[in-house]
Amino acid sequence: MGGVMDRRPTARTPRDPVLVALVVLILVALSGFAVRRAPTGPQVAVFWLLMVAAQTCFAVSSWRVARALPPGSARSRAARRMWLPFAAGGAVMVLGNVVQLGVVTRDATSFAAVAGSDAQTGSVAIGLTLIIAGLLRYPVGCMSGAARVRLRIDLATVLAAATTVGLWVFQAPAGPHDPAWALRTAVALLIEPGLFLVAVFAVVRMVLADRSPFTPATGIIFAAAAVLQAPLQAAPMSFYLDPAFMPWLFAGNVAGSSLIAIGARVQERRLRAGGGRHGRPDAERPYSPLPYVAMGVVWAVTLAVLAISGLTGRSALLIGGALVTTALVTARQAAAFKHIAELLHERDALTRKLTELAYHDGLTKLANRGLFLRRLHEALAAGSVTVFLIDLDDFKPVNDGFGHATGDQLLIEVATRLRAGVRTGDLVARLGGDEFAVMVQNLPPERRDGVAGALSRALHDTVRIGGRVIVLSASIGMATGRHGTHDPDSLLHEADMAMYAAKETRSAAGVT
Repeated sequence: MGGVMDRRPTARTPRDPVLVALVVLILVALSGFAVRRAPTGPQVAVFWLLMVAAQTCFAVSSWRVARALPPGSARSRAARRMWLPFAAGGAVMVLGNVVQLGVVTRDATSFAAVAGSDAQTGSVAIGLTLIIAGLLRYPVGCMSGAARVRLRIDLATVLAAATTVGLWVFQAPAGPHDPAWALRTAVALLIEPGLFLVAVFAVVRMVLADRSPFTPATGIIFAAAAVLQAPLQAAPMSFYLDPAFMPWLFAGNVAGSSLIAIGARVQERRLRAGGGRHGRPDAERPYSPLPYVAMGVVWAVTLAVLAISGLTGRSALLIGGALVTTALVTARQAAAFKHIAELLHERDALTRKLTELAYHDGLTKLANRGLFLRRLHEALAAGSVTVFLIDLDDFKPVNDGFGHATGDQLLIEVATRLRAGVRTGDLVARLGGDEFAVMVQNLPPERRDGVAGALSRALHDTVRIGGRVIVLSASIGMATGRHGTHDPDSLLHEADMAMYAAKETRSAAGVT
């Protein structure tokens, strides 16, 4: 019935229990580890259990994304080659964390249990290598040279910010500064912090590029997780044994791993809901806020450290990093301004081209009817105007006998002759077909017949086109008007009548 309202509930997208669980996981980690009353052993055990849960979700979702991608297209194949290493890398890290749980059961307070055993560290290195390999194998699309420059500057800015914060929290191993210490320091930098910086590079490369295998939401989540993990992995191992730092490092690692799992799960849900569509369409992105956020983070950390600790070696490192990121952002702005100038130049050129196409005949390059009428209206408002209307005689037999290409060449020849027979300020137009017009302003009466005669002589001749000799002739009608007595239509009509009268006179006299 028309008066009864339909109160049936509308369909709503159901909440995803996996996403809810991952968000709860982050909240539990941030709140639970902040409570420092818990003994070290239980904190360590809970930390590694949460890491197993988060990385298992990432591995499973990555595998499902790879399986759900539609077959056939090159882009889907490229995305599958990326997501399968994601799943493999996640599985390797899960295996390492399961082995780590065995270490925790033996002694939860040992250095290996808290900071990670050799097996767990190796699994992270292998897993990250697989993930990075998948990221780097995905093509970023066909980018222009200027777009590649902007992408590289944006990448350099984010990497400089991550490196600055990572080096600030990094502490070299204890011991005498001998070659063995240098080797240990290099290994400490390269195994996890270095790999995570490469991961930051790979993820940000995907987020900023014109072609991305991620939805925008997934790309942002992955980028945030990578940027979060880089300084966490640069933290010295001694911090993990310090009760003041350990809970926050545990919470940060769980949050970072959970964010990665959330990103993969969001991609999986979007892929299934979109019927196989994945990523975002290829399009040149005008800008990305990520480099500016990175610069802001570096400056915020720098100012906070200077306010707390004053000028030290580490704060000087932050100042240097802040200056580098600022210089890169400035260079990016300069590149953006150059790009904007190029776009404005292209717009102006396109505007001129469109104006040319809108107001000029494509074949003869003369003014078309629209431009002629507009200029005629302006000229009538300014003074007297004489219009010569020209119609070619026997043009149809030329088209029928020799083809349209020959007819087009004849029209171009007529346009050339008309241009040569008028003054610089006069307007020559092709009104359509084989009809042309010439507009002359303020032409004295005693010169009008002379101009008409000159145009007639120019259009009565033989023309050689492609080895054929064609007889060219035309009928010309003339009319003069001014504001108040004529408008463009009436003046053209008067010239048209004069032209047909001339054509009939020539036909009656047997003149061709």
